[in-house]
Amino acid sequence: MYNDLVEALQLMIESSLSDLNTSVPGKVVSYDATRNRAVVAPSFPKALSSDDTLEAPKIVEVPVVWPTTGSGKASFTMPLQPGDGVMLSFQQRSLEGWLSGNEAAPKDPRQFDLSDCVAHPGLNQKDTVGHDKNVVLKFNKSNLVIDPDNNITLGNDQATITIQSDGGIIIKANYLRMQNPSNSGYINIDAGGAMTMHASTVAVQTPANSYVLEMHNHIGVQPGPGNTGKPI
Repeated sequence: MYNDLVEALQLMIESSLSDLNTSVPGKVVSYDATRNRAVVAPSFPKALSSDDTLEAPKIVEVPVVWPTTGSGKASFTMPLQPGDGVMLSFQQRSLEGWLSGNEAAPKDPRQFDLSDCVAHPGLNQKDTVGHDKNVVLKFNKSNLVIDPDNNITLGNDQATITIQSDGGIIIKANYLRMQNPSNSGYINIDAGGAMTMHASTVAVQTPANSYVLEMHNHIGVQPGPGNTGKPI
């Protein structure tokens, strides 16, 4: 009789645990970025006592967890596409009221329910490459790399900007253009090294004087191959 009681208790515990949702890998079905809500599906089907399996359901209105502080003033988000891997976490209590701004104790008694799920992006079977030394932010062919020596490199497959630890800046690009906000002036350096300048006024500033190139005069101007005097 004792063994029968132990077996009955074990079956009862196993039955309860089989309906308990904690966390599980999942995939994105669709994502509404403006509302930060996703439709997701757990990666595993549910195993039944009959040895059959039940296809994992789609879970709707799932909040996506992004690092966010300052009431949304600071955040880090990424694009989410169908098929992207996520970790699904099922909350201990109902999130329905909390997601609406109500922090009172939930009236709904449900616990660890599929509908109270949040998604953490980044859990994939493959395709994620780690870096053992550098901090790397990557999107498509663009990346930001910070190494242990405090060098910072921002670039893509066409150009890079490196801020070196000694304060130097190295720019490698097909061309370089510095332009003012109104687009009325710019300096352009092409791949061959030719520099073009467009400006209403070009001036040279020295510690003692300022010279406007279009208007300044020289002393000692003479015909022939000689040199002029300094600007005045």
